[in-house]
Amino acid sequence: MIKITDLYMLYYTSYIPQLTGKSFQGRVTATTFILDKPQCLFSQDSTLTVWLIVANQTVQLDNTKLSQNAPYYLFPSSGYYRTLRTTADTYPCNNVADYIRVGNDASCSDPNNCNGPLPSSGPYRVKFVVLNSANVLLDQTGWSAPITLRQGKTSSVIDTWPGRRSGGMIVITSILSVLLATFLLCLIGTFIVGRKNIICCKKNENMETPVFEVPPALNIKDYKTHVVPGNPDLELYASPKA
Repeated sequence: MIKITDLYMLYYTSYIPQLTGKSFQGRVTATTFILDKPQCLFSQDSTLTVWLIVANQTVQLDNTKLSQNAPYYLFPSSGYYRTLRTTADTYPCNNVADYIRVGNDASCSDPNNCNGPLPSSGPYRVKFVVLNSANVLLDQTGWSAPITLRQGKTSSVIDTWPGRRSGGMIVITSILSVLLATFLLCLIGTFIVGRKNIICCKKNENMETPVFEVPPALNIKDYKTHVVPGNPDLELYASPKA
């Protein structure tokens, strides 16, 4: 006879977590990725705890490991961790799309429930597990498909050859080059004209203004004749006395 819990287990196992199909900016980054949040999957029971297991693709996990504490800071050595702890009743059943960003926390206040950034490009796999109050594994979903993160390129592998640029980029670059050349020509012309004006001003300043000298006044003595009044017949000059 099949138990109700076995039916739940079969239903949960058939659910596969997956990257959201929405074209979000940052859907997959170098340290994070976005999952669709499960809808109407878990029983609305506040005593059950739901964890998200994040693991390297090559790690094999049995049910014992899935129910054990696996903190984020041990991920480099263990190859997996669990995060995003919450109760089962917080997962909605309202057909309103919701999402989970894995690797979103730059810093963590709780080391046992840390959603820290993923350290490499992966690939990674994820699954949800359900534990009771005694940390006994009750249910789990299937594993997601491998998820590979984006990686930035080093400067040595970036192609800078213009021949591989798009036509729009070439047109924009050409226009900017012409504008820059025009600006430089105007700047040089302004400098030359200004230089000529400065030289002309200096020449005008150095030209000597002609000085016209006024000749000094002549010292002309006034000689008056001595004529004896009343004797027109006398000589112009009186003879000196003996």
